[in-house]
Amino acid sequence: MDPDGDISKYKWEVLTDSYLWLTINHANEGSPTATFEIPSSDLAARFGPSIEFGLTVTDDGTPAATSSFVVTFTINQPPVIEFNVWAKRLNPDDLAGYDDDQNGIIDDNGERYTLEGIINGPGENGNDDNEWHIRDGSLLVIDGSGTFDPNGQLMADDFVWERMYASNVGTVTQSLPDGVSGKKSLTTDEDPDTPASDKSETVALLPYGPTSEADPYYLYYRLTVTDDDGARVAQVIKIVIFDYPSHPDVTIGYPESDPQGSNEAARRAGVQAAGKNRYVVSPEAAHKGITLTATGKVDRQGGSTQLTHVWSGSGVVPNPSNQLGVTSAAVFTSPPDTVDGDSFTIEVEISDPAQHSNSASVELVVAENAVPTATAPPDIDTPDGNDGGFPLTDPPTGVVVLRGIGFDSDGDSLAFKWRQVADSSGTPLTLAWKGPRLPLSDTTEETSSFKLPEVTTGTQYVVHVEFEVTDKWGVSATDVVRITIRDGNDDLRARAGPDQRVPSGSFVRLQGGFSSGIVSEDTIAALTYSWAYKGIDTHPPTEDRPPVTDLEIKEGFTEGQWFPYDGKDADGNDVDDDDSTLEGNQTKGDYHPTVGSKIKITNKKYLYFDAPQLGNFNSVKLTFELTISSVNETQSDTVVITVVNGFFSGVIDGPDFCTNLSLGGPATYPFDTTGDGIADVCSLIGTRRFSVARQNALEYLAVLNPDAFKDALHGLVDDPDTFDVDESTNGTCASAPTDLGDSEEALSKDICARAAQKLDPERSIPAVPDPVDPIHATVFFSGTIDGPDFCTNLSLGGPTTYPFDSNSNEVADACVLPFTRRVAVARQNALETAFGSKKANSQYPAALAAACAALGTLDFGDAPAALAEDGCNPQPTETGSPLPTPAT
Repeated sequence: MDPDGDISKYKWEVLTDSYLWLTINHANEGSPTATFEIPSSDLAARFGPSIEFGLTVTDDGTPAATSSFVVTFTINQPPVIEFNVWAKRLNPDDLAGYDDDQNGIIDDNGERYTLEGIINGPGENGNDDNEWHIRDGSLLVIDGSGTFDPNGQLMADDFVWERMYASNVGTVTQSLPDGVSGKKSLTTDEDPDTPASDKSETVALLPYGPTSEADPYYLYYRLTVTDDDGARVAQVIKIVIFDYPSHPDVTIGYPESDPQGSNEAARRAGVQAAGKNRYVVSPEAAHKGITLTATGKVDRQGGSTQLTHVWSGSGVVPNPSNQLGVTSAAVFTSPPDTVDGDSFTIEVEISDPAQHSNSASVELVVAENAVPTATAPPDIDTPDGNDGGFPLTDPPTGVVVLRGIGFDSDGDSLAFKWRQVADSSGTPLTLAWKGPRLPLSDTTEETSSFKLPEVTTGTQYVVHVEFEVTDKWGVSATDVVRITIRDGNDDLRARAGPDQRVPSGSFVRLQGGFSSGIVSEDTIAALTYSWAYKGIDTHPPTEDRPPVTDLEIKEGFTEGQWFPYDGKDADGNDVDDDDSTLEGNQTKGDYHPTVGSKIKITNKKYLYFDAPQLGNFNSVKLTFELTISSVNETQSDTVVITVVNGFFSGVIDGPDFCTNLSLGGPATYPFDTTGDGIADVCSLIGTRRFSVARQNALEYLAVLNPDAFKDALHGLVDDPDTFDVDESTNGTCASAPTDLGDSEEALSKDICARAAQKLDPERSIPAVPDPVDPIHATVFFSGTIDGPDFCTNLSLGGPTTYPFDSNSNEVADACVLPFTRRVAVARQNALETAFGSKKANSQYPAALAAACAALGTLDFGDAPAALAEDGCNPQPTETGSPLPTPAT
């Protein structure tokens, strides 16, 4: 359109470079209309899905004016079909109704069909691009959901399936649907919510016959997909089903002493089950003869009628009436020289005409034996949680004790087993079971116990626990106790949270809460919380504490805060308990009234405070009480926070813990947090980083000064070649303890012993291992692994332990020493004696500085505040006075 005239010329042209070859049919310049031939989908895929055309118009004015416009033409591309085929065969070992794959969902089809059913896929072993070879008996899914539309989104209704052709597959065509419209996948599992059977919903089991004589069966399916713009594409998939027979299954039933008996007990008289495929038979029954019956099964029509059974084993004779087929029988008779306890293995092998075979066996133990008896407690009815307990006690324990009685009339030793079961018949628990799982303890003793769970108000649980007794022959008896756990009083119970062990000066958060059967949100919302500081216990005792340190004063603490009043006035003089200068009714040993000023937010669930700096104290224990109140009641609970002065390398697991796990080095010291006279932690005198650096420095100095190291280890001698009587025995070897767990043989051959026995004139020293490589520090382990920095923490960074794989699973789970523990202790003490300070060795400060620099900022788990003050920052200095070293 021209506002002041007419259009005299139209010009169309292709603007897209890849389509410049496209021909535009334009009749004449005066016509606005032009045509072109739409490229094929193949060309569109090659050159792109869109074409830009430019239109330029010229008017009839003078001078002529022009205007241009661009139009984009998009070629609708058809969908692209992508097939995925899933085929699995039935797993004969599947347990119906059980969560085999432990994913929390019982998926019968996914868990029953686990054996691979695909033989070859597209392009494999000469297959066409659309051809899949499948084993017969597979659960088959042909999935087209990977299909996509380059121009948009496909919906399920855009998919249509058709069966194009089937050959020799009468049973297959009965299980596969004729056509599916509006489905992205085609499956032999007609109802995904119903477990597939091995007959009606799987690719057919082929008629029985040797594999070489069975022709493949063919199925062709076509999937047609149409997008929203009408573009349609179809593709055929070819399924070739091969006869792939499985080996037959065979089982041997429960042996019978009298197959003609009127009931099961009579038929099995004198035969006792003693584990899987194992039985104890009485000498009398074994002498008369034990009948064994084998049952075979094949996965194809008519195959079971052609099975051959072959029995073998001492004393077994096949039944002469046995024929080809499903079952066969044999009789075992014990040889004349059989004595009590003799064992016999009986085997049967079955084969089909195609020579596919399988076998089963049973063990028969000939022995005179009485079945033991198991008596579980009578049925129990108890309130839940902390309200209940059994036997009944006041106050209630919240624990149920199960006392079983096992008896064997033969006097055999008995083994015991407690397990939770689903019902009174002893059905095993599965993940589908929705009740509580009991935390049973002492499950291999006659008496077991468990902590009662909480039950929601107005409900109850019924649980079952089975008691099993097994004699020396493996014969078992069981009894089940039924336990009803009902809603108790649901008293409100305050929960102050778990006790904690924290470093001095650290931020501490107490986690308060409650437990109760209270379910009303209004009641919960109305609960009130109150925290109170209740007391302190110090180590060493408080009377040994010096005045408040400058650091404590800097942090705002005053004399008496956090610590008991020490009974002294401002001048340090003792005062009587009734002295008027005391605050209020405070007496010697009481707690300063302003101690609570350091606690934050005392009326909420969570309490916050900064742990005190301890000065020369090893530790203090702070006790706090949480009080929770409702409209009707008030309950309290306490929590203990142990503030420690230093770092800890682990929990004590024996009286020689510090020596064993720190390898005898004086870098850890026993510390008694409970005040019971038994050390329960080992403390460092510096950060972990500093401990690692210092150990590396000592090892480095030992390399530079081997003679000094030898002198410290063995003591000085006048003439090491002749071992003159003037030799000195003041080395660390002489004082190292010998009761650290080393064997006598090892102690008699180690370096300390050889020197003392004059078998080593040179008085050798243990080789110095390479220093710790910070990058690989995690490969050092001095105990059971519980974290990535375990070895560095517990062995203090020292390179004196090496990873050892005790169970050959290619994961180091323990640390070993290259020498005895005695030598490890002596060696470490020699390092300290010869090089552990500037006074001992002038090179010590420089070596320590180099070791600190080598570690840099490597994270060993130290707190930032501690790193700012440790021996590596800003310059290495002498370590402080260590805590007292324990007597050996």
